[in-house]
Amino acid sequence: LFSVYCSLVRMAFLQRPVLRALVGLLLSALYVSHVSYLALVKFDYGYNMAVNVLMAATNMVFWLLWCFSNASRQPYVWKCAAVLVTTASLMLLELGDFPPLWFVLDAHSLWHLGTSPLPLLWYSFLADDAKFLSSGAKKAA
Repeated sequence: LFSVYCSLVRMAFLQRPVLRALVGLLLSALYVSHVSYLALVKFDYGYNMAVNVLMAATNMVFWLLWCFSNASRQPYVWKCAAVLVTTASLMLLELGDFPPLWFVLDAHSLWHLGTSPLPLLWYSFLADDAKFLSSGAKKAA
């Protein structure tokens, strides 16, 4: 949820502090409601997966919109888009489980294998973005 919040801030939808606080409270309330339901009412794996997939898709759409709107001004944006598209592609492994290949490689292990290098590329994107923002090139990028 924090990544959804950050994408909204980066897209300049939440420049006013009051609006940022309200959206932050709304997302926090959604999180507390979700965890409370799972912990106190019923731990429903299907519901939990549906909520997580919905939030991942929402996050991906918001960040891709940001990527498309900033690609011409910020040459490092491809790193963000690559992480998003790769993660979405690998999500198919997580959602579409299959029996292990050679008794070793199942969908979940391949998911971890594929996603393990992505934090390095994401960190590189964040570092480039921080340099861009701190250079004063565009404050509301």
